[in-house]
Amino acid sequence: MDLLADLTAAQREAVTHVEGPLLILAGAGSGKTRVITRRVAYLLHQGIRPGNILAITFTNKAAGEMRQRIEALVPGCRVWISTFHSLGARLLRQYADRFDLDPHFTIYDQEDRNRLLKDALEAAGIDHVRFAPERIGSAISRAKNELLGPERYAEQASDFFTQTVARVYPVYQRKLRDAQALDFDDLLYWPALGLRHDAELRAELDARFRFVLIDEYQDTNRAQYALARALSVDQPNLCVVGDPDQSIYGWRGSDIRNILDFERDFPQAKVITLEQNYRSTKAILRAADHLIAHNRRRKPKRLMTENPAGLPVHVLTYETGVDEAQGVARRIAEAVASGRRRFRDFALFVRINALSRSLEAALVQHRIPYQIVRGLAYFERKENRDILAYVRLLLNPCDDLSFMRVVNEPPRGVGKASLEHLKRYAEARGLNLLAAAAEVDRIPNIKGKAAAGLRAFAQLIADLRSASDAPADEVIRQVLTRSGYRQMLRDSNDPEDEERLANIEELITAARQFTENDPSRTIADFLENITLASDIDSWDDRQDCVSIMTLHAAKGLEFPVVFILAVEQNLLPHERSQTDEEIEEERRLAFVGMTRAKEELYLSHARWREFRGRQLVVVPSMFLEELPEQEVRWVDESAGGGSGQRAFGAWRGGPPAAAAAWHDAGVTPTVAPPSSRARDFREGMIVEHDLYGRGRIMAVQGSGAGRRLKIRFASFGERTFIADKVKLKTHLAPD
Repeated sequence: MDLLADLTAAQREAVTHVEGPLLILAGAGSGKTRVITRRVAYLLHQGIRPGNILAITFTNKAAGEMRQRIEALVPGCRVWISTFHSLGARLLRQYADRFDLDPHFTIYDQEDRNRLLKDALEAAGIDHVRFAPERIGSAISRAKNELLGPERYAEQASDFFTQTVARVYPVYQRKLRDAQALDFDDLLYWPALGLRHDAELRAELDARFRFVLIDEYQDTNRAQYALARALSVDQPNLCVVGDPDQSIYGWRGSDIRNILDFERDFPQAKVITLEQNYRSTKAILRAADHLIAHNRRRKPKRLMTENPAGLPVHVLTYETGVDEAQGVARRIAEAVASGRRRFRDFALFVRINALSRSLEAALVQHRIPYQIVRGLAYFERKENRDILAYVRLLLNPCDDLSFMRVVNEPPRGVGKASLEHLKRYAEARGLNLLAAAAEVDRIPNIKGKAAAGLRAFAQLIADLRSASDAPADEVIRQVLTRSGYRQMLRDSNDPEDEERLANIEELITAARQFTENDPSRTIADFLENITLASDIDSWDDRQDCVSIMTLHAAKGLEFPVVFILAVEQNLLPHERSQTDEEIEEERRLAFVGMTRAKEELYLSHARWREFRGRQLVVVPSMFLEELPEQEVRWVDESAGGGSGQRAFGAWRGGPPAAAAAWHDAGVTPTVAPPSSRARDFREGMIVEHDLYGRGRIMAVQGSGAGRRLKIRFASFGERTFIADKVKLKTHLAPD
């Protein structure tokens, strides 16, 4: 196969660049995966050994797709293709002695982390109700992403909360070490610090990975950036692919400056821009391009396509959030019934998971099959977590969290008091709980059934450990049978326990399928794969059903028809987005959602929405006002109530320039009040908003396009608006 035959000039240039740093600015739908895979194949054809190439992406699904494509181009090659976290885990296991780790360390997921943090809070004498483990964990996560250890974090702690975190952080780290466990952030934190402080290790890995390719570079955080730089010192053949306009993970530590400043970091870098879009219609692209142009922190480019013009982007207005869900479901049902579409053609995007509830109800009512892309919920079921905890414990006897989870699953007569005696015995002697259980006969306060249960449990784990080298599915089968867990579910009178047993049997199937393509994979590999999975890894694109997911989970996917729901202020952009930088990230998130659509794009909002137990008047998103009028059709689905009649027009009438087109349809909309952008807003001024009513300007902040108004309304409290975007009537002069 000619690797270059079907590529554009820009794509060919990116593929054939060999030596030296390379920045590929890949616009949405511009074929970046094709460029990355062809580039790897081209390097192999140039005589570069597979072991000298490292390709990094952000999800297991993306890594798997990349691996399959490269294998099709160069059969039998063994290029290392990985996510950042999988790379970190593999390096830590391979060089465990350098990090003072047991190579069989356990990787704790979010639930495990929070349980351990609760223990750490108690050990530090801090109330875990006042300081939720989740909040403390988020602060520690940010610290690790910034490569701040407990001591450096404590030096920078400047207020009561950060000082509280500084008290918990070292205790939490000590408990992780005692359990020979790492959390997600450690998989980046420890390798990054290792490469910074261990010159020999850094040089060894730099020489090993002569060519490094990183996808989605705009989403890297400080630790990932440090890893990339450390692997590209002696051999600066770093190729990064990304798009600043699709940087949407600032809330979890990603830093858009990593891609914006690449040319500063590598002055000799070659920069190639991919602007040709192969995915979307012209109308969708123009609308998305027009929206994202409002951002300042970006590298300007203009998406173009040879695809048809297509339908205009539709903005749908509904009276309530329930009406919105029903209206979207009805549109899907009608399109499928007509034979124009299949269920799998549709994707429904929401800003937050909580918005999916009314959608699910509407889809069920219309008998529309759907799947929610929300992580690997299957593996989070109690019965599966129990069995996996057994497996973790037989691989890592120091994992006290797993011990506590399964020591009484099934019941072994070990009560709370006995477990407290066991903990005190273990702590006094520096033992893990499993080792202490093996010495239960030396603990006078544990007797009878409890002592027998602990003794039998310790022997069970010792016996199971001898089977840990068996294929992954066989290890789980042994655990299920020899632990008594299978028999417990079979003997139960609870009808749901039959389903629980079926779920565990499916776990065995998943383990078998995991090892089918690569028999060298172990039960430890299976555990790691589950723990490091992302939301999108659970998405099954083979099912004929509608997909519901958050805008963040939609990254990297594409669908013929996309609905983005609840495009409203305080949802998109999110209510926590107060600064200009945060608003820009929310705009990038909207841009990502829009550019997932291939043929049809619908943006919807309601006038009223029940949210968090309250009926709220909602305001359409500022982003809707930033769309180009010529590419958008405004459709008011709220007129006529339940009669099914439809009137055309934007909320409150929409942009005046579009009124003539609606008038041709026989409907005369109410034109919105004149724009207030040029007015001289001042503190104390009394203004009126169409939905919030009368209010007083409490503060005017910033200048130019970033000027913001903080307004206090009598019934709705304080709200913040972009001055150039909000429509207000001035009633009274300042007091």
